[in-house]
Amino acid sequence: MSDIIFIALSNLVISPSRWNRLKEILKVNNVDELLDHMSKDPSLYDKTMELLKTYFSYELDRAIKILSKLNDEDIAFISFNSPDYPETLKNYVLKGRVYRPLGLYVKPPVRLQRKYIAVVGTRKCSEWGREIARETGKIITFTGFTLVTGFAECIDVSSMIGALESGGLVVAVRPWLKPLILPRESEEILRRFKERIVIISEHYEKPSVRSVETLYYLRNRIIAGIAELVIVIEARPEGGSMHQITWTIKQKKPLAIYRHPDPKSEYYRAFEKYSRYEQTIILENIEDLKEYLKNISKSVLFNC
Repeated sequence: MSDIIFIALSNLVISPSRWNRLKEILKVNNVDELLDHMSKDPSLYDKTMELLKTYFSYELDRAIKILSKLNDEDIAFISFNSPDYPETLKNYVLKGRVYRPLGLYVKPPVRLQRKYIAVVGTRKCSEWGREIARETGKIITFTGFTLVTGFAECIDVSSMIGALESGGLVVAVRPWLKPLILPRESEEILRRFKERIVIISEHYEKPSVRSVETLYYLRNRIIAGIAELVIVIEARPEGGSMHQITWTIKQKKPLAIYRHPDPKSEYYRAFEKYSRYEQTIILENIEDLKEYLKNISKSVLFNC
């Protein structure tokens, strides 16, 4: 029953008017407050189900239909209360309108309780960026971590190639699963390594919302939230990567960034912008990353 509730809530919270109505009935201020209350008071599940049946039958019926399709489509749904919901994401501290995902669709079904490192960067990268991303993906796999990316072209895909060619599994976070819309470069990688690319999303289908950019923005909070370290390969000062970087900084998680070799480039300006934060680890080269990850087992961050 809880999976149906969380799927229905996921569909409901993106509709401001309907979510506001449910908030008023349950007397909560935001999604995270509801999640915390449900974790502490199991009786809220029955109450929420009754409210869905009475006032939000459309979302409930849709949730039932979605759940009935998942097995045939080789998709699992990991609800917020599942023991397989990533701890790093569950412990995310967010405020206001941005909230922890109520659940994650996972295709194909795999265990999500892993140690993740995210690689982020621009969709318009240099050859240096591609090579560094590929080598970074290899190192992440060789040191026993799982790479998580947004499955965009250039930096994302290059890091994925490095991890996949090294025998690793890669988790790719998309704003929705169906229809799965990918850049051409990403589609090619999915065809080559379909068995070892796991696609996750908080939405089964593309939601009917005004701003697609908002969905990508919210997708980025999952990448930063699930990772215990975020590595910036090559970014632009105001590019899309800044969202994952901002989430990482707000959560006081470690952020590693490579010093770009061209001091006159916009990539170097981004390096200067993001390297000033206290938790930033500056990487001069691949060897620096190898050394950092080799010693990371001593860090309390990874609870080792």
